[in-house]
Amino acid sequence: MADGWIGYAITPEMYRESLDKIHAAARQVSREIPNFGTGHLLFACVADTYDKAFAAANETLSRRYAMDFTRATGRYAALGTPAQVAERVREFHAAGVRHVVLDLLGPFESRDEQIRQFAMHGLPLLHDIRQSIP
Repeated sequence: MADGWIGYAITPEMYRESLDKIHAAARQVSREIPNFGTGHLLFACVADTYDKAFAAANETLSRRYAMDFTRATGRYAALGTPAQVAERVREFHAAGVRHVVLDLLGPFESRDEQIRQFAMHGLPLLHDIRQSIP
């Protein structure tokens, strides 16, 4: 149907540029998409510090993609405390994302705690933007 787009492994700036290209292409063929859906699969790791989150995320991504992911981890992931992860989500929202899927990284055993920490301390920081999504 081509009425939406889900980004992956990009920065907020790259996301905005991609949306601009999509809308320009639609205009070129006189296509209007009034309810165009926007989403992003965001690598994330919630921990006590940015450094701990970076280390856990980088180990997971480097193993997942069978290559050194150090540069990409820092560039594409939301890492750190719940507040730091929420801030990264906010950056993607400002770029046009309206639906975010958090791909929680690190040891599988840490995922429940990451969810709990983000739900308790990160999600409330996004209350204002959650209310703006139709």
